[in-house]
Amino acid sequence: MSDLILAAYGSRTAAFAAGERLAALQVEAAVEPEDIVVVTRGGPGRVSLNQSLDAVTGKPLGGGQWGTLIGMLFLDGRNPTGQGQGLAEQLLASGLGADFLRDVSASLTPQGAVVGLRVRKLGVDRVRARLDALEGRPTILRARLSTETEAALRDLQEQIPLGALRQPDGII
Repeated sequence: MSDLILAAYGSRTAAFAAGERLAALQVEAAVEPEDIVVVTRGGPGRVSLNQSLDAVTGKPLGGGQWGTLIGMLFLDGRNPTGQGQGLAEQLLASGLGADFLRDVSASLTPQGAVVGLRVRKLGVDRVRARLDALEGRPTILRARLSTETEAALRDLQEQIPLGALRQPDGII
């Protein structure tokens, strides 16, 4: 079991600072690194992921899987009802709550950004305390992920063709 934590900021600068502080917290706590992603919206339908990278390998911390999954939360802003076929419906079917998905969709403003990470060993309380200590006072969204929900989310991501996840420099 783990938690998915999203911190929505009204300022991109505050969100990027929070992402850096969360990466530093992982190092301080000496835990296995998790993906930390800052999600921004560049225009209608345009979502960008900015993932923390390993300084040695240049690849996303934690492999990039959860950062990509977090980014997927922002791709379909429709209201999930359990009746349709879109991405929001698939996320709902995986075990994420409809209220959580609606809140996530509404949290990303054009001038703002959202910092997201899956929390396992680091602990939700530590993450919340670090976020609360920073400027910008984010709106915190949290979803508890059961083992079944994590597996369903991984399966959903595996259905995406690998080429669709490649960035221009070849890093996935």
